[in-house]
Amino acid sequence: MKIGKIILTTLIVLALAAFATAKLYNNKKIIDEKAAQREVLVSSIPVRVALVEKIIKDNSLNLTGSFEARKELGIIAETQGRLTNLYLDEGSTIRKGQIVAKVDDTGIQSQLATAEASLSKAEKDVERFERLLKAGAVSQLQLEEMKLNKQNMETNVTAVEQQLKYTVINSPMTGTVKEVKVEEGSFATPGAIIATVVDISSLKMVVKVPEVDIIKVEKGQAVEIQTEVYPDKIFTGHVNLISVQADQGRKFDVEIDLPNNASFPLKAGMYGSVKIQPTGPQSNEESLYVPRNAVIGSIKDAKVYIVLADDTVSLKSIEVGDEDNDKIEVLSGLNEGETVVTTGQINLSEGKSIKILSDKIL
Repeated sequence: MKIGKIILTTLIVLALAAFATAKLYNNKKIIDEKAAQREVLVSSIPVRVALVEKIIKDNSLNLTGSFEARKELGIIAETQGRLTNLYLDEGSTIRKGQIVAKVDDTGIQSQLATAEASLSKAEKDVERFERLLKAGAVSQLQLEEMKLNKQNMETNVTAVEQQLKYTVINSPMTGTVKEVKVEEGSFATPGAIIATVVDISSLKMVVKVPEVDIIKVEKGQAVEIQTEVYPDKIFTGHVNLISVQADQGRKFDVEIDLPNNASFPLKAGMYGSVKIQPTGPQSNEESLYVPRNAVIGSIKDAKVYIVLADDTVSLKSIEVGDEDNDKIEVLSGLNEGETVVTTGQINLSEGKSIKILSDKIL
């Protein structure tokens, strides 16, 4: 009986010990699991991400240039002499044929009077020799000499009259006086430019297009033009001329015509920015893009962290192209729909676990 009690007591003690051991083991397992979970949470790097997306690439050309007058001519003196009158001022509007200056014609008037007197005498000589020929007093040859002298005098009068016309200087075109190069009372010489006149009813702008982009430009193509003077106004111009040869910098001159707007007048010499939107297939070209801040390293050695299915990251080298505001074109190395890290890269390395800060992909 006494032995039985001892055995029972021993069994109870062993059972309690086994239960306590099992309980402690189970508690340790739970603690270890929680610790492991905490370790995972602590080792997961918080990041923000974005999708690799395919969008229509902005292939437009953005260039700058200055406005020039569509037509510019010099007002030229065609005879020499002192400028007695000057009828123009810089900035004034003049008409084609309008008298803008006069050259002293005193000497030419004197030459004309002498030439006309000589012509009158030659005409009388011809009449006299015709009468003498009928009377047999002169020969036919002598009469012909008088007629030739008369023709020479007529030519001389015509030449002097033309010189007299040259003393009145007229504008060759309608436009605005850009620059007056002489003063009243100064001496003019044949071929000297006394002023320049420009027609700014329409303007032109010459921009330089790089060799790789010249295929995007066509004659007659509409372009958008903006200026600092009217920042909210978009002007429309058209490509008028494309140079057939590049300059030393491998750029082509492209001339753009722009009618001057009376409500928003422009002047030659002002600067403008031009946007040329390509036509045809290039206008709807699609390309892959990622946010610019997803790229680490230099543009020539660009890399991004991509997010894998197990919420770890892998570093990939990519080839990038053009930048468009806050995005950059991806030429190779990524596929549409892949996820890239945009913030937090400084704490990452290959295979690191991450925690996306928001369910919304930025």
